[in-house]
Amino acid sequence: MLTKIAHFMITKSEQKLGVKLDYTHKIADSNFGLLMRYNRIFSFLNPNNHVPALAYHIARLRGAIAADCGTCVEIEINLAQQAGIEKLEILAIVKGNYDNLSKNLKVVAQLSDAVVGQRQDDMIARQTIIEAYGDSGLIELSYAMNGAALLPGIKRSMGYATACNVELFR
Repeated sequence: MLTKIAHFMITKSEQKLGVKLDYTHKIADSNFGLLMRYNRIFSFLNPNNHVPALAYHIARLRGAIAADCGTCVEIEINLAQQAGIEKLEILAIVKGNYDNLSKNLKVVAQLSDAVVGQRQDDMIARQTIIEAYGDSGLIELSYAMNGAALLPGIKRSMGYATACNVELFR
């Protein structure tokens, strides 16, 4: 019974996110306890309470891009659009073009790229983020960028990696 409910909820998530979550269905079929652990990742990523929506979605987009160019990036694009982020802003962030971002948003992208993309530090970007959003904002952005980079690794290790199929890239 719990597995049926889980599949129903996963299907609802697929509709919201705009992609298939085959690997999540596999987790549900394999072990309900492991599905519950997987679901805790999302409570780790959400909610966004300490930074503007655009800053939060920049961190998530850049985190997912560092780890994947498949459905995880598609999900992040769809979530950003659902949060009201303009398509042109999303396209610029996806392409790594930060020219039109404010200083406070540009450093979010720079720290995300450094931490999850290059596995490096960027002390200047971090300090600017703290000045703009406080320690809580920095922590929330850290969760966003690293959490979004974690999910593609789970999918890939289970054999569910996908090719990039993002409409914005066309």
